[in-house]
Amino acid sequence: MTLFKRSNRGVQLTPAGQALYEDGKKIIALSNQALARAQQIEEDSKETLRIGTSPIFRARVLIDAMTMAREDGLPLKFEITNLVAELSQMNNNFDLLGQKCDLLEAIYCDIAWQGQCQFYELFQTPLGVAVNHHHPLAGQTFVTIKDLAPYTITLSIPGVASQLDALRADILREIPHATIHDAETIGQDTIALSEVQPYIFITQKIFQDNHPNLVTIPLETPYTLPYGLIYSNTPSQPVRDLRTFIDDHREALIKKWVS
Repeated sequence: MTLFKRSNRGVQLTPAGQALYEDGKKIIALSNQALARAQQIEEDSKETLRIGTSPIFRARVLIDAMTMAREDGLPLKFEITNLVAELSQMNNNFDLLGQKCDLLEAIYCDIAWQGQCQFYELFQTPLGVAVNHHHPLAGQTFVTIKDLAPYTITLSIPGVASQLDALRADILREIPHATIHDAETIGQDTIALSEVQPYIFITQKIFQDNHPNLVTIPLETPYTLPYGLIYSNTPSQPVRDLRTFIDDHREALIKKWVS
């Protein structure tokens, strides 16, 4: 077939070439539609995994896990659920697990949360103290318990986590007249005490981006807290699938958080 007619005025399609061009456009359009329809059917068949997030329960490792799972072709859809109002504090209300979200990422309070949820440990996170930038301790590379003596210490109430209870006992043993502010919940209002007053807030290194107006300094203590994933006592299949995926990629996922 002759598809083009060339002349001094340029190149033009012959009638056969024009017909092939018009039909070709239709074939390409149909091909694109078929691919899009197949991709949509595949996407619709995937189960959705909802990752809850808030300033306190911030998704860190889970975001990396989500990216790796997509690249690896894990048949799951991911949804980031903003739960600022529901999760404005570290508390023990886990009714939303399996309802508004499937997974949360946080430290685990082994006393207060026992039996209310399941926990998958990723790593242990060391304790630290957070103070405002003008605090006398702000310039130190680490602090000891005795360094805390002149200040009010914000610490979770007893019975939340065994490690924090042990730290409290050490503080009272080394500083018998220590001033401890018992925090029934840990939220932005609790953190704000250290922003405007010389309070010392017991925290973890991994949470330093939760309170950017404070300086986080390592605390010289043997205690660490377990950090990982929190989910319902009856986890869904997508939760179990992602947990298996994280098991297989654990080292790659946590290496930047445990240095």
